[in-house]
Amino acid sequence: MRGDDPFCRIAGGEGKAYVAYEDEEFMVILDKAPVSFGHALVITREHYEAVQDVPPPTLARAWLIASAVARHLRVNRRAPGVNVLTNSGSAAGQVVFHFHIHVIPRWEEAFRRGVRHDLTEDEARRALELYSGLDNVIKEYLSGGSGSAQHSRPSSSPSSATPRSSPRQG
Repeated sequence: MRGDDPFCRIAGGEGKAYVAYEDEEFMVILDKAPVSFGHALVITREHYEAVQDVPPPTLARAWLIASAVARHLRVNRRAPGVNVLTNSGSAAGQVVFHFHIHVIPRWEEAFRRGVRHDLTEDEARRALELYSGLDNVIKEYLSGGSGSAQHSRPSSSPSSATPRSSPRQG
């Protein structure tokens, strides 16, 4: 089933997103209005309105992917903290009614609740570098491994994650 929301359009190749990871069921994309550098979203390709609507096997895998992203940020990129959360319903702060999990790295700056800004091209490029190697971390994590083969800070080398207009391009 497909909805008519921004995440369905991204999953269908019709919307622009900065993709850090993708497989047949999920994508990890940069939030277009991040609250912190590297703020990412785990989205399902299939449309589900909110957490309570997602079939248990899909929901479990979504949280495993979010956990692997958090692990990558904490272990490999040395983020001092990470928020992992989802919102269900407008009263809970849900704005896009397509299930997604926020993975928000917290750096040295003080925790600031609700401060968002528009993602710039330069910030997106740098954030995608932050996610370099994420594919391997997720694959290892999902197979039961530790998902933390490397222990280095982000480098200035090109990322395997790329910005694109459609998840099926480039």
